[in-house]
Amino acid sequence: MNKDQPTFPLRFYPAILVIFSSLWLSACDNKPPLQSISMGAPQSTQASLIWLTDDLGFFEEQGIQLDLHAHPSGKRALAAMLRGEVKLAVTAETPFVIASFKRDDLRLYASMGQSDNELRILARRDHGINQPADLRGKTIATQQGSAVHFFLSSFLLYYQLDSTSTSTRFMKAEDLPAALTKGDIDAFSMREPYLSQAKKLIGIDKLVEFSVPGLYTKSYNLVGTADFDNNHPGVIRKILFALNKGANYADKNPDKALQIISRKLQLPQVTVASLLSDMRLSVTLNQGLLITLQEEAQWAVTTGLIKPDKQSDTQIPDFLTRINSTPLEEAIPYAVGLIGIKPR
Repeated sequence: MNKDQPTFPLRFYPAILVIFSSLWLSACDNKPPLQSISMGAPQSTQASLIWLTDDLGFFEEQGIQLDLHAHPSGKRALAAMLRGEVKLAVTAETPFVIASFKRDDLRLYASMGQSDNELRILARRDHGINQPADLRGKTIATQQGSAVHFFLSSFLLYYQLDSTSTSTRFMKAEDLPAALTKGDIDAFSMREPYLSQAKKLIGIDKLVEFSVPGLYTKSYNLVGTADFDNNHPGVIRKILFALNKGANYADKNPDKALQIISRKLQLPQVTVASLLSDMRLSVTLNQGLLITLQEEAQWAVTTGLIKPDKQSDTQIPDFLTRINSTPLEEAIPYAVGLIGIKPR
């Protein structure tokens, strides 16, 4: 042993080990703080992937503290984002389409849930409605400029009921069950949980429910503004990665996922299970979405939902420039299937 090398009595070694262990544990605990991001989202089965992923803690694993704000609909969640109340929103594609006429800075990053059999027309059987043709001359309510509005238009067209054969009333989603109960309207176009609320208030025997599987594929999408990525680099990619992990969890643990979603949405498990059977909880960008965006934009102009201040306001937005596929391509490369999209 080198005589110049300092030595320590053996009795000091336990104390030295404790000090080094404490320093090591302190370094491990010194993780960077979670990045807080606010998001508006509807409490809907089709948007349930966001609630499931949050409950499982997968956003926190990616360093994201997601501050979720619940809204009665995706349209209202998007409106909150446009007012600056939240940074991101989960919304159906229809409100995104309509807002895109006025806001060229909106960006759609991915779909997280799709279904072609979620929406329904719920009508009062005791008002003489037993089949779709009986809706002629009746008052049907829905939420204006939303997916349920587009479904209603598609439904009436499918059954050859033109816009003059029925009366359409626009109301807030949460007001529809009470209006149907009071008899102020004869039917409404909507989804859960409002369908179940109306059935509970009125009684199933007094109601008839219409659906057309495959008529319209509705999607819920993650939406933000063009400057979000610059202000929060990498956050969208982390959110999408976490959502994909949530989707994989649901595939491998359907019963546990069902329990969580039922609890988060405050819906009976049997109702959620029925809806999920017609639904795809997956993080994607596909060509079908692009086609739907274009079709709904034309519908918005034709029906007068878009009231132009000038002629250029009726021009269909170029949705290829409104879809930012780069975060999804980085997080889940195989999930992007769009023609003509270039990473930005």
